[in-house]
Amino acid sequence: MFIAAGITHAETGHKVGQTAPGFALNSLAGDRVTLDSLTQQGHVLLVFWATECVYCYAHIEDFNALHDQYHDKGLTVAAINIAGEYEQEVREYVTDNGLNYLVLANRLDNLDVAEDYHVVGTPTLVLISPDNRVLFYGHNLPDIGKWLKE
Repeated sequence: MFIAAGITHAETGHKVGQTAPGFALNSLAGDRVTLDSLTQQGHVLLVFWATECVYCYAHIEDFNALHDQYHDKGLTVAAINIAGEYEQEVREYVTDNGLNYLVLANRLDNLDVAEDYHVVGTPTLVLISPDNRVLFYGHNLPDIGKWLKE
């Protein structure tokens, strides 16, 4: 489910500068996580993904590296599975592939969040500021250092 690069965020998702839609989802650890609770800690990179998405798999190391490099600077990488997969499937994928960032796995609620963000393909990345504004919406890795102090 990868979207063609020619489609822009204005056609598919939230425009840069818009307020990011809120959500409340469970983490694999069973904690209830809200967008507000994440942005209170700093910037948030939402990664909308699916276990069968080869592009998502190809970027796991990149997302792990972003988490490792910027977590202490206030970045939360939060993966939201949008393929309707059951929590156990997601949990096994996370374990087998070494994802070290936050994974949210509320099977049907995740789909509602994807709809709120107008996600039409995976991976879709949305960078959100601490004041809940969309800074980036796209399918390639953003330059996180541009928004966070190195």
